[in-house]
Amino acid sequence: MRYQDKVRDILANMDRYHRAYYESEAFSGPSLYFHRRALETRQPSGSLAHLEYVYATLASWGMHRMGKGGSKMKSFEDFRRSTKLLTDKISQAQRFDCRAMDNPKWILVGEIFKEIEVMASGTSLVGNSKALHHMMPNIVPPIDREYTLRYLRGNTNIKNDLDQEWLSLKEIVSDFFIPIACHTDFHLMANQWVSSQDKYPWDTSVLKVVDNLLIGWKKWSAQPVAGAGAQARVPLSGRSRRIGA
Repeated sequence: MRYQDKVRDILANMDRYHRAYYESEAFSGPSLYFHRRALETRQPSGSLAHLEYVYATLASWGMHRMGKGGSKMKSFEDFRRSTKLLTDKISQAQRFDCRAMDNPKWILVGEIFKEIEVMASGTSLVGNSKALHHMMPNIVPPIDREYTLRYLRGNTNIKNDLDQEWLSLKEIVSDFFIPIACHTDFHLMANQWVSSQDKYPWDTSVLKVVDNLLIGWKKWSAQPVAGAGAQARVPLSGRSRRIGA
């Protein structure tokens, strides 16, 4: 498993990273509101309200930058049109459990990933994963350059190739997100956080909890060590908390 050390780090430090995420208070307002509304309206799949909320979420999450340069989204009509023939597939994928995926299920999710059109810029991995997360939050987590890719790979590089981007997403979910989600201690803790929406409004699914921990890792790592001036922390790579098998 490619990300075994990273899985151990998250399992060992989930309390620390979760606390750092919520103490940072980095995200609120439209980014949270549209995220929650997109999830709440995902069934029936393909409804106008749901697609509008997904589109608004991606814009509020920084996927469309005004002016020259930066990420750009396609028009809403282009996005909506690309989903019309995917409604049945999306409805089917919504019933999947990430802990019970097999090759036919991955093929179906891959077809949705490759056929949906939300990004006008060349890279699809980040934008499409964020769109799919709001359609099937139990299967696809939101992927981010600054948090997901930097944590897992140490860089933010993405090759603009739709097939390769799908394989990258599948690998990240299969080798990192799912092993964490399947871990008994984590699954119990994550469900406790998800059930406490008043306190943890961003913990909207088990996979979103993992995503939040990656952001928490970045926030925690940027904090100076007490008594060490501006020296940054070093992630503990699994040594700080004992986790049962």
